[in-house]
Amino acid sequence: MLLRITVVVTSPRVAPGVLTAPAWDLMRRVPVLTATPAHPQLAALRAAGATVVVVDGHPPAVDPAGVDPAGVELAAFLRAGLPDPAATEVAWLPDPSAPTPLDRVLDRLVQPRSPAGAGAAALPAVGVVVDTLAGTAELPGSILLDAVAVMDRLRSPGGCPWDAEQTHESLAPYLIEETYEAYQAIEDGDLAELREELGDVLMQVLFHARIAAERAGDGWDVDDVAAGLVAKLIRRHPHVFADVVVDGSANVAVNWEAIKAEEKGRASVTEGVALSQPALTLAAKLLKRAGGIGVPADLALAGVTEETGGALAAAGGSAAAGGSAAAGEVAAAGGLAAAGGLAGSGGVAEAGERVAAIAADAVAALGRPDVAADDVLGDLLVAAVALARAARVDPERALRTSARRFRDRLAAAERAARVDGAAPGVLPGARWRELWVAPARSGDRVTPDG
Repeated sequence: MLLRITVVVTSPRVAPGVLTAPAWDLMRRVPVLTATPAHPQLAALRAAGATVVVVDGHPPAVDPAGVDPAGVELAAFLRAGLPDPAATEVAWLPDPSAPTPLDRVLDRLVQPRSPAGAGAAALPAVGVVVDTLAGTAELPGSILLDAVAVMDRLRSPGGCPWDAEQTHESLAPYLIEETYEAYQAIEDGDLAELREELGDVLMQVLFHARIAAERAGDGWDVDDVAAGLVAKLIRRHPHVFADVVVDGSANVAVNWEAIKAEEKGRASVTEGVALSQPALTLAAKLLKRAGGIGVPADLALAGVTEETGGALAAAGGSAAAGGSAAAGEVAAAGGLAAAGGLAGSGGVAEAGERVAAIAADAVAALGRPDVAADDVLGDLLVAAVALARAARVDPERALRTSARRFRDRLAAAERAARVDGAAPGVLPGARWRELWVAPARSGDRVTPDG
């Protein structure tokens, strides 16, 4: 005889008895079963006249393939404690905080297991049909509190030994790893995978907040994290929460950076850029910051080495004035110079010539509508990595060194501009070039804080 089981999902944050109308209708009509004797809703249900049965014991195993009559055994197991052993329908109340073994068994049998067309099917156990019903209604985002409660339980006495041992330092690699996995899901266009990976990123946030909350004196918790975020979003969106008027997203970005700079009291746009991020991302971030205050893009080439810095900066100036064709000549010249300087190195010279050729081809191709910029520039970057390998140079370390050098010179140029009484963001390109070469000539290494 088929047993229909409706799993009524409730929240521990909703007061007992405050249930949805469909949940009340169901649980007044059919017996209510649970494996959680202290379920917060039981007293209210009994007071309303519902038949409540606490199921004890271990549930029958469910075959992972779902092809055996485990559902028949499960139905018999659940009917055993009912006033009417021939009942054909029951409601099931799972533990609202942590699933019991019976809760997990029923969860595996829920119909349907996934959205239509997603491919995954419910276990076709014989003898039962299991579906779900929302027993409580909450504001969007309320489930986040469940995640906080689970993390608290994991870190508390009697929780998980591994979780209890973790520190900010031991978890740091996982934060990076989970972020990369979420990034890959975006690249792959896999929204289902992205949802799961974002959950893993959220777990890291909750984990770090819980660890910080355990500190005496200077601790903080997840509420402090959320409160800080809310305050920041309101401050930095005055066009939404105040009377500032913007004319587009670009204006929003400018306002955001200006507000952030004022909040942080930063003297340089390089401050706040995480130096621990991958070198390519670091370089891109620094160039974006520099472009935001009017620094000519070609100045990133200045000072690659003391010997070639001046020539590259001058060539870069010509490229900026002459457009993409001149830029191609500069790229080719730079690559060929590198190759020529290493002519006796065999593979290095060949790799250098290849970089020069690809750079010239890339610049020429970028103006064509039938060419994907990502493809040609990706090939150029791969060629640069190949050159680094031929020269036995770690490309990550090399780019990081150049990015840090660029950061130092940018900060020094900003300070020099302020000495003149000018705001860096309004300086012409020519003035930036004058300020840029001054630190290089002095031979002094500078830092944003120096």
